[in-house]
Amino acid sequence: MKTDALIAALAADTTPRVAPGARLARVLPVAFVVSGLMLVAFWHVRPDLAQALTSAPVYKTLVPMVLALAALWLARGMARPEARVGAEAALVGVLGLGMLAALVYGLSTNSLSEIGALLDTRDFENCLVSVPVLAALPLGGALWALKAGAPRNPALAGAAAGLLAGGLGAAVYSLHCPHDPLMYFLPAYGGAMLIVVALGALIGGRVLRW
Repeated sequence: MKTDALIAALAADTTPRVAPGARLARVLPVAFVVSGLMLVAFWHVRPDLAQALTSAPVYKTLVPMVLALAALWLARGMARPEARVGAEAALVGVLGLGMLAALVYGLSTNSLSEIGALLDTRDFENCLVSVPVLAALPLGGALWALKAGAPRNPALAGAAAGLLAGGLGAAVYSLHCPHDPLMYFLPAYGGAMLIVVALGALIGGRVLRW
């Protein structure tokens, strides 16, 4: 079916149905709580969590949450083929450029040996694995919600769902992670979230196709 024909059919269809936004609002809080319970059950929260959440290290939780909220706005906008998502995409782009600028700044102010020392820990590999695991349920929920719509570009909609889920997974994992330097956060958390974005694009390109 061509896009114009689908848009016309959707506009003419008056059958009551649960909108993608309503599905997202229903499934994501549950998925987020379950991911948190998984962290407590199979990982553990850092011993100084209360202090971390009331000081500078809280950025490791806040930045992924902001990215997740921006991606939620974008994913909701992309759920229907007639949607226009200029502002939503621009916000995600600005946030992404902000992280890239922080990475460039970190690379220019830290030597490669210093960065290598920060990343030379099993926790780095643990982060790259754990964040996608903790993001799996939010990703599945987000794709299920978007399935109620008809995204114009299924792969990009899946990528937005991946960023949403990756941000939630990273925010949950930050409650466990004991490493706070910016040049640990950007490669570890950024890399882990990009893995979930790629998975979202790959899966979304298949399951959201119409």
